[in-house]
Amino acid sequence: MRSSHEPAPDEDRVRGGESSNQIARSLGSIWGAFSGQRPKSTTVEIGRDVVTCVIEEGTEDARPDDDESSASPLSPIRFEYKATAAVTKVTGRRVVAFIPKRDKTTDVSTQTFVLDRPPERF
Repeated sequence: MRSSHEPAPDEDRVRGGESSNQIARSLGSIWGAFSGQRPKSTTVEIGRDVVTCVIEEGTEDARPDDDESSASPLSPIRFEYKATAAVTKVTGRRVVAFIPKRDKTTDVSTQTFVLDRPPERF
C-alpha cells in the first residue's frame, strides 16, 4: 500500500522522463564546452542508484551555440565537477562516484554517476 505522499507509478515515470531530459540537455551543453563540439545525441538512463549518460560525439565543425563556446575548453576535472553538479541538482542526490569511458572507434562517451543512497526512514 502506498502512503498518500508517494507518487503514483505513472507520475514517477513522467518525473523520471523529465529528469532524464533535463540531465541530457545539461550534460550536452557541458560536453560542448568541454570538447568544443556539440554532441550528435545524448541519452540518459536513470536507475535506482546510478545515472548513465551516453554521448555520441559530434564533428569538429559543429560548435556549441552557448556563451562558453568562445572561452577555452573545459579541463577534464572541470567537466567532471560541472557534470556531477548538474546530476546532483536534478536528482537531488549526491554523486559519490563518476566513471567516464570513451570508445575511440565509435566516438561514444559514457559517463556513469553513482548516487548516494537516499536516507532511510523508519
